[in-house]
Order: sequence, then C-alpha cells, then structure tokens
Amino acid sequence: MNKYTLDVLTKIVGMSMLFLFLLGCTEELSIADFAEYYESYEQELRIEGLLDNSNFANSIIRVDRTILVTDTSLYNGRDDNGDWVSYTDENGNGHWDEGEPLNDDIGYDYGGPNHEPEGRGNGIADAGEPHVDDYIEILPQIHDSTMVSVILRETGSQVFVAEFTWENKAAHFDVIYGPGGPPEVMADNPYLTYYYGAYIPAPEYAGTVLDENLQYQLVLTTSDGQTISASTDIIGPPINVLWESANWMGDTLVSLNDNYAFMTWNNSSQSSFCAIYMDEYFTADSTKDFYASLAASINEDDSTGLPLFQGNFAGIPLGLYKVKFESVNEIYGNYVYSGLPLRDRELSNWRDQDGNVVLGALGSKNAIDFYLRLTSPNG
Repeated sequence: MNKYTLDVLTKIVGMSMLFLFLLGCTEELSIADFAEYYESYEQELRIEGLLDNSNFANSIIRVDRTILVTDTSLYNGRDDNGDWVSYTDENGNGHWDEGEPLNDDIGYDYGGPNHEPEGRGNGIADAGEPHVDDYIEILPQIHDSTMVSVILRETGSQVFVAEFTWENKAAHFDVIYGPGGPPEVMADNPYLTYYYGAYIPAPEYAGTVLDENLQYQLVLTTSDGQTISASTDIIGPPINVLWESANWMGDTLVSLNDNYAFMTWNNSSQSSFCAIYMDEYFTADSTKDFYASLAASINEDDSTGLPLFQGNFAGIPLGLYKVKFESVNEIYGNYVYSGLPLRDRELSNWRDQDGNVVLGALGSKNAIDFYLRLTSPNG
C-alpha cells in the first residue's frame, strides 16, 4: 500500500466517523467546511466526446476542467451576473401576492407539489432558484477552448477524416425548476435553456458518414503541445421498433391510449445502452425537454438475439412530442451509466502521449427520430 492510498483511506475513515457523528446533530454545515480534505487537489481535464453517425454535424467533444463543489468562488449562493428577476409587484404594495408573476423568485427546498417552498416571493435571490449559481455562471469558467487542434482519423490507417473547431454555443439543454411529481405537475414548472461551448465538426465536414466496420481515433493537441487521444467503434441505429396500439400518419406515430404507451426495440449491435428523449413540441423552432433517460438492456430479444429494450410511458399529458431513440456504444454507455465517479480511471479510453489516463470517455451514437401524438380514443 503506497502513501497516497494510505492517505486516502485515512481520510475516508475520518470522514465516515465524522458523518456518523453528524447524524445526531441538527446544525447545518456548509460543504466548504470540508475544504481542507481537498487542499492538495489539482485541476484535471475531463473530455467527453460523442461521434454521431446519424448526423455527423451533431458530433461533439466537450473539454472541461474539473472543479470541486467546495469551490466557493463558483458556488457562492449569489446571483453574480445580475440576471435573476424577482417577482412582479403589480399592485405596488411592496410584497408578493398570489396571482402576481413570480419570475425567478419561485423559492427552493421543494418537498413535493403541495409543499410551500422556502423563499417564495421574498424578493431575495436564494440559492436553488433559477439564475443563482446556475450554468450561465459556472460553465464558461470550466470549459477549455484552448486546444490547438482536434482531429479525427481512422484508427488503423490514420487517414484524416475531419477537423473539429470551437463553438461557443455548440449545444444546449433544458433545466426544469420547481417541485417534482407526476408529469402533469412538472409540465407547468419553469425551465431555462442553457447553451454550452464545445468542439464540433468544422462546416466542411458536417456531412461526413462514418463506417460502422471501422474504429476512429480523436487526437487533441493542447496549447502546451501535449497530445490526448482515444479510439471508439461506431454503433448502428436502433431497429425493430414496435409501438403497441399505434398507427403511422405520415411522419407521426399516433397512439390512442390516452396518456399511456408501450414500445420495444433493439440495438443493431451488441451494445446494451440506448438513450430515450422526448421533447414537447409546439412549433419547428419551439420545443421543451420533457423526458430523457439512458436505458440499459438486461435481456436479449428471442427472435433477433439482439439487446431488447422496452419502455412504458404513463401519465404523459396528451399532445405532440418529438421522440428520439439513440443507440449508444458500450464504452460511452458504461461511462454514463456508472454515475461518472471522479477518480475511477478504468472507465476512460482517453490517454495522453505518455500513456496516462485522462478523465472522460469517447463514444459513438446513432439515432432515429419521429413525432408521437398521444390522443384520446374517444376523440
């Protein structure tokens, strides 16, 4: 056992004893109180990359520098950039009244749909509310946009395939605020769309098609001349999709099961991971993240021998949704499904020029998408 391992074990034992002690206490402690345990921590790169063979233009390589949750320069519980908006005092009486817009002043510490959250309509930007310690404040400070080059090659032949370049708004995601609960409750929760920076294929390579029979290698060159690389296989799209009691109308699958639907499908290869996305659809330029999940297959389809996936959708409000089934290859699925433990290096396929492991994973995905309309059988 080396000194590093012994030091870590000593800290784990100490933290465990401290946790047991704290179970009998009622005083709230800040996570920053434990900063001394991480004084020797050094920032690292974490690289998460996905090659999208259904639309190569959507391939993305995100390079971030790791941070600690004890970093109070980032997580300070304040609205640092001034974009938090309090309630609208429509009657001018100096306090919030039911019926007045809450804007970002929706409170925090939601115990459920019927629980009155703390800080609701108090005129103070509380930690946990929209725009307080949110991604707009945090992400620009951890992204690394300084790579000299990001190049994709065929692993075996080393033939050049594509170049990736930095884009400030490479992709986006939605975050829903407010109480949890069934879909019909959460559908009314406020949400924000966050954009983040990453490396994406240069425009001239947007139409690239990858070969599922080959492996591909990404090579990143840092600003100080170091190289980091990883190779991955290319997965095929989901196949054999069956949706119970549903019929196609053009590009839309219509289900007459009120707010319930059941479907099965396979991956085209032996990967046991697939992602599901459902966006509430309003217009071509207006959608809202409704549901997302990584599915792990534990059974094989008796008829195909391929991984079998199934989904049960219940309690979904009637309406139109944009649905995506996305096959994810094994290396990336394992990385995500593991919960991304910070110190677990076995999950990463990135290595620097000296063979040292770099956090993260490079994988591939392939998707099919369509529209789903849930409607009542009674019309």
